[in-house]
Amino acid sequence: MTTSAGMGHLQKGHGVAFGDIDNDGDQDVFEEMGGFFDGDVAQNVLYKNPGHGHHWVTLRLEGRRSNRSAFDVRIKVRVRTAGGPRDIHALGGTGGSFGCNSLQQEIGLGDATGIESIEVRWPASGEIQVFREPTMDTTFRVVEGEPALTSVAVRRYAL
Repeated sequence: MTTSAGMGHLQKGHGVAFGDIDNDGDQDVFEEMGGFFDGDVAQNVLYKNPGHGHHWVTLRLEGRRSNRSAFDVRIKVRVRTAGGPRDIHALGGTGGSFGCNSLQQEIGLGDATGIESIEVRWPASGEIQVFREPTMDTTFRVVEGEPALTSVAVRRYAL
């Protein structure tokens, strides 16, 4: 996997974080390198994800009755594909142990031809929001209890 992703490194890593650093819709990888001892001064590394031309959607979730950071929010994205509909599931949170991932949900859609729906289930309130036919390759703000997605303009960065 390391070779195919172009992320090989000889040093020992201690923490890994996934997140869309350059705002192009795919998750880049940051790795804290080096060892426990002061003399081990390996440099940290940032791996840019080339994206491979696949579609994506990013959700910036904000709880109102549930927790503000949207931990434990359950997301289902139903996409259209040449082979029929497909469901993609995600769970809100950082997923981190020795490193933490982005709080926004960066969801890869692969070769999807469109999004049929995005379903968000909030943990404390039990509320289920369903958004129909949102655009792909877009960042949206989702607020618990609000009836519509809000498109967020993001600036892309060259790495």
